[in-house]
Amino acid sequence: MNHIIKLGIVGFGRIVELVHLPLIKQIPEIEVSVVYDITEQRRDLATKRGFRTTDKLEILLETDVDVVLVSTPPNSHYEIANQALAFGKHVVIEKPVTIQYSDAVALQQTSERVGKSVTVFHNRRFDPDFKLVRQLIEDGLLGNLLFVERRHHMFGSGGSFGVKSFHPGWRNTKQYGGGALYDWGIHLIDQLLQLKAGEVKEIHSFMHCYEWTQNQVDDYVRASLVLDNSVVLNMEVNFASYSAAPMWVVGGDQRTAVVVSPQEALLLEKGKPDQKLNLESASRTSALAIYQSLVEHIIHGSPLAVTLEEAVENMRVVDAIMMNRQ
Repeated sequence: MNHIIKLGIVGFGRIVELVHLPLIKQIPEIEVSVVYDITEQRRDLATKRGFRTTDKLEILLETDVDVVLVSTPPNSHYEIANQALAFGKHVVIEKPVTIQYSDAVALQQTSERVGKSVTVFHNRRFDPDFKLVRQLIEDGLLGNLLFVERRHHMFGSGGSFGVKSFHPGWRNTKQYGGGALYDWGIHLIDQLLQLKAGEVKEIHSFMHCYEWTQNQVDDYVRASLVLDNSVVLNMEVNFASYSAAPMWVVGGDQRTAVVVSPQEALLLEKGKPDQKLNLESASRTSALAIYQSLVEHIIHGSPLAVTLEEAVENMRVVDAIMMNRQ
């Protein structure tokens, strides 16, 4: 007999339609029970998709849903997730888990107190480029690791991705938790910490908002994380660049790896021709492991693919980047 896990969705935005639902639909144990959204247009769309809807969060929380997916702008993550936990629900939260490190810590305390789990949708740790870099480091193919550089360049913040009936440009506003650090920086931080190359001891950072009409939040962020073994992890997000490459430069005392793009990666060594590295093809379902592990966790008590503890540590680094910026 299959266990059915009832899921309530808070915020029926495009990320739910395009990313979460295709994953959820592949897991027979999960059934979407009810959708809450503050806009009538999105509720109507959810109804057309065959879901029961409500315009009140409390109504969703008072149902028998087992899990609540929080897919709203980051500024509301803490309050909604905290309420869901108080109602005895497990929680899945879109990244970042919260916009304050202190809130992330408080959420962890609530989770432990009520005995319900929280996982965070850090889907980029399942991308082929990250998996290749992690494997190269684990296999010792570069020699002793010295540095990792990770960059993400794009032109524009992706603000147009927001649904028109809510606030299309929320990613460009401070009020909702927009900006390069929260939007893409958190992905890069999660990837870098998941390399498990050492403990972060120092953080140096720079954040900037360009003089243009796009927004009121950071468009550029650069940070260096110095580890206890002197390895340096560098990250850079630039929302005003058409140059996407390279994504990664990873150096050891013997070789350097470069991930130029999702399709191309090279291993460089002095006196030898560049060696092409095999990159898996990108898949829209690569983050299926997050939901699969949640099901196994609820039914069998298995470990989560992304733990709240890891998300809290990500926010500790975010907090330090903001505090230590020049």
